[in-house]
Amino acid sequence: MEQNTNESSMVKGPLFNLIIFYLILDYGRPQDIVHAIGYLKPILLISLVMIVVIFNKYNVFYSKSSQTTLIWLFIILTAIHIPFAVNNSFAFNTTKALFVYMVFITAVILEIDSVAKMRKLIFAGIVIMIYVSFYALTHNGIGSGNYFQDENDVSLYVNMWLPYCYFLFAVEKSTFKRIVFIAGLVFGLLSIVVSFSRGGFVGLVLMGAIAWLFSNRKLVSIAAMSVMAILLIAFGSDAYWKEMSTVTDTQESTARARLYYWEKAWLMFLDNPLGVGGNNYQVRVPEYQDDSEGVRGLWGQQSHSIWFTLLPDLGIPGTLLYLILMYINIRDIFFLKRLKFLIETNEDIKYIYYLSLAFIASLAGFFASASFISVLYYPHYWYITGIIVAAIRIAHSKLNEMQKTDPEPVSA
Repeated sequence: MEQNTNESSMVKGPLFNLIIFYLILDYGRPQDIVHAIGYLKPILLISLVMIVVIFNKYNVFYSKSSQTTLIWLFIILTAIHIPFAVNNSFAFNTTKALFVYMVFITAVILEIDSVAKMRKLIFAGIVIMIYVSFYALTHNGIGSGNYFQDENDVSLYVNMWLPYCYFLFAVEKSTFKRIVFIAGLVFGLLSIVVSFSRGGFVGLVLMGAIAWLFSNRKLVSIAAMSVMAILLIAFGSDAYWKEMSTVTDTQESTARARLYYWEKAWLMFLDNPLGVGGNNYQVRVPEYQDDSEGVRGLWGQQSHSIWFTLLPDLGIPGTLLYLILMYINIRDIFFLKRLKFLIETNEDIKYIYYLSLAFIASLAGFFASASFISVLYYPHYWYITGIIVAAIRIAHSKLNEMQKTDPEPVSA
């Protein structure tokens, strides 16, 4: 009992509370409903408070990792583009947004140093996802704004969080939290149906396939996914299934439009292999417009793909940094996955192992959906990267503890 009390008190602290509050503001978006909150610039304000707390109470250099180094290089690259970009304001705002994300990432790496804290952080993320899903269900699949301005955005975000509900259910002992995880699966799935997002559907299918592939209990997984499939069929209208049937139809109007924007992005990249600057594809794309194509008003149009945003905006340097970051994240996740042989001896390691499975399915869902949406500068992937780094550090710390008490199981 005393151990639980101490563990609970360790979770509480100014930076941990700021992290949770930040997520509520960034994803829950109360400022979109109560506009007076928005006038206070709450995200910027809480980020400044985080910076003060970090420099007063932590050694900021402890947050250094391969991932944070790459993200800083990515931010520096976007900053270098500012004076050369056609639209300096867009390039500057892109750099500023990434810097704010980095404040949150640094806070997570420094503060989330135990499984108890990680559990609470992930649970908070799931609760926020349920709120976003419920909001979308009551607003025709659209969120309140910002990262959730349309149905595709909502579906991508939900696809990222469904695996945490699915995999962490197996290691959660609290009945209440298990009910919350089930609610997350149900509300999340229904919000994707309501969204009519084909990119969201593709992400859901791939995420589900990956979740089944990496599941330890294939039959139980099939049963759980069958229930979700029944929900999908029951609540998916004829119009929904008709829309999803056009996923592979490249002649469908929105598919043709995406291919058109991707072609322009590729041409822009070939002309500017070092990139045109953050968020400047939408500014430069009219230069690649031919009047004979019968398309007008391309200024402000997105490329509708994370990859065809990355290539023209930040060129070869940005693409290499991003791909290396992906590789290191995947490498770290599979290191956590290899801890399976210890899950019967340590509950914390068991949680980290199942968290690694959630990471794999989450990233699969994200990149499957993101391939059809311009979400390079959304925070989702950047935040998950910070959580992966924190998970790796917790795992190494836990392994060191176990090595001291019983070296044989750790080296098995």
